[in-house]
Amino acid sequence: MAGAWAEDPEWGLLVWMLLVTGARRGEVLALRWENVDLESGVLTIRHSVSQLNGVTAIKGTKTHQSRRIALDAETVALLTEHRAEIATRLAELGDQFGEQRFVFSYQPDHSRPCNPSGVSHRYARMVAKLGIRTHLHAMRHYSATELLASGVDLRTVAGRLGHGSGGATTLKVYAAWVARADQQASELLAARLSSPRTPR
Repeated sequence: MAGAWAEDPEWGLLVWMLLVTGARRGEVLALRWENVDLESGVLTIRHSVSQLNGVTAIKGTKTHQSRRIALDAETVALLTEHRAEIATRLAELGDQFGEQRFVFSYQPDHSRPCNPSGVSHRYARMVAKLGIRTHLHAMRHYSATELLASGVDLRTVAGRLGHGSGGATTLKVYAAWVARADQQASELLAARLSSPRTPR
């Protein structure tokens, strides 16, 4: 994360958003400002950016359903600053800010989303330079496992990730972490009770 912020603020924010939301790469890249409710601190995921044979297209989400993700105060503050910077940049270009502009774009006017492959390649170059063996999709796993290990319920984590089937997919993919959290839960509960073996 520190390496991303050091490269440039917009890249740092993109990596931050992938980590804190657990959203898919294409979903974050498809975000327009109309999908970001800074007042309520809620993100609405409706679309995804995909790339096929070198052609970038905006389509529906993987599950073909939209979802809402709550944002923390720090993320709201970062997005608010980012929005203000884009509005200033557009004014300097003699253009006007609009809700249809993309949150993340390599275009000065934010009229097109970032290229998904380009983002993955940039991330790969960054982590290689930092000596970290990982890939972009691992941030989604990190987000999910941290939430599960912290005791956030499976249904909430599944909802943030955009997994359908009421958490069955999340349970299948993150079974090891769910089992660990379940073990911690059992120990927590037992520690609050007295038994014949508990010293008096």
